[in-house]
Amino acid sequence: MSDKLVSVIIPTYKRSDCLPNAIKSVLNQTYKDIEIIVVDDNDPESEYRKNTEKVMEGFSQYSNVIYIKHDINRNGSVARNTGFKNSHGDYIMYLDDDDEFLPNKVEAQVRCLENLDDSWGLCYTNFMRKFKGKVLDYSCEKREGRLFTDALMRNLFIQPGSNLMIRRSVVEEMNGFDETFIRNQDLEFLNRILYKYKIAHVDILGLVVNLPTTQYRKCDFEEINNYYIDRFKPFVELLSDEDKKKFYKMTNLHLFRYYLTYSGYRKKAIKMIKDKEISSVLAFRYILHLLNRRLRGKIYGFNI
Repeated sequence: MSDKLVSVIIPTYKRSDCLPNAIKSVLNQTYKDIEIIVVDDNDPESEYRKNTEKVMEGFSQYSNVIYIKHDINRNGSVARNTGFKNSHGDYIMYLDDDDEFLPNKVEAQVRCLENLDDSWGLCYTNFMRKFKGKVLDYSCEKREGRLFTDALMRNLFIQPGSNLMIRRSVVEEMNGFDETFIRNQDLEFLNRILYKYKIAHVDILGLVVNLPTTQYRKCDFEEINNYYIDRFKPFVELLSDEDKKKFYKMTNLHLFRYYLTYSGYRKKAIKMIKDKEISSVLAFRYILHLLNRRLRGKIYGFNI
């Protein structure tokens, strides 16, 4: 097995209660050549900072656990970049503070990248999602190779915030995360990588994603969708004309899905069909897709 060092960067903010499980899940890996870098992005005067410091005292005996504190709250992108600047690994992984690695994740992903040439910049595993401790669904995404367009359309379900192993040279080339992004930080980073590099799939269950118990306010989804389109326009301009049409169709479907989710907005979903923002055939196919995913407890992309 490879002796390459793996750096796992865990940014943390207001979730000191979840953090111990995230750290322990990395310490319990079958692959042992790992450094863990926890970046505390809490305000120094807050109770969240004090609670996180207490949590980290419990890991002070581990020489491979590094604790870094920001002097002010900066944001998740900055925290990830701080972690990378203080890392030494040949391979880089990021883990959200409320998610957990399963024991053989790191070993399997190291083995994958060690057996591929440098055109493959990163890899991902299968994952499960839990809500309040109960399994909600499993990923069954297995696509690999050149997947830039799929990722840009938000139609590649790989949970990039906690699921990727990336070659250090690739993170350096990308100059890390774009610190101007407040939302969709992981997608922006992933898209830049996938524009140049191939991504590999590792067919093991490697990650537990713990969904937050608080959701976006019901009015937020329109703002989020518009923000995404606006911030990702430079990426969209790189697409062919045909793929640009697919991108905007998929973006409308995301909005359509949000409207269907809340009873007070379903008239807007119907209006999208009436106004021909999406065709009735496409809307029907997409509803069947969503129902099938729900019934099967599986997560996968839509064939647009």
